[in-house]
Amino acid sequence: MHRIHTRGFASSASLKPATTYPAVLGRVLSYLRAQKGLDQARLAQAAGITQSTWSRIENGQSALTVDQLARAATVLRIRTEQILALANQSVENLERQGIKVELKRPSEAVSKGLVLISAAALAVLLVVILSKSK
Repeated sequence: MHRIHTRGFASSASLKPATTYPAVLGRVLSYLRAQKGLDQARLAQAAGITQSTWSRIENGQSALTVDQLARAATVLRIRTEQILALANQSVENLERQGIKVELKRPSEAVSKGLVLISAAALAVLLVVILSKSK
């Protein structure tokens, strides 16, 4: 879960809600996994990583490699470009709601005056977005 950092800023009123692209992609993967009734261990095994690493990917704390994404897509029975399209669609919807999506790591985003929304809040937003896209 991302923490809200406010140290070094004049006021919290100047901060803007934000997330990162890896967090969005992780939440999309989590959503797709749940839709298929799979557990994290199954996708982690397919991707060649531990379940705890997969958990960090789904929470946006760690990025996944292209080959890990491709392996996960195979298990999810979806093309990698469809996963990325869902992530990009989610980014567009989040930005329409006033949430900045940074490509940078969380520490760099925070230094720009952005408050990273929690993984739980992001999950709720993306479930709504993704369920409407069906």
